[in-house]
Amino acid sequence: MALHITGDTADDDLLTNNPLALLTGMLLDQQVH
Repeated sequence: MALHITGDTADDDLLTNNPLALLTGMLLDQQVH
């Protein structure tokens, strides 16, 4: 199942195929807010 989060195909492919990148992005997103 492909994720469609950023709207950029390359970025979405990275987040779909690399769970560490997805987790890191989610953690960084929480730090910004």
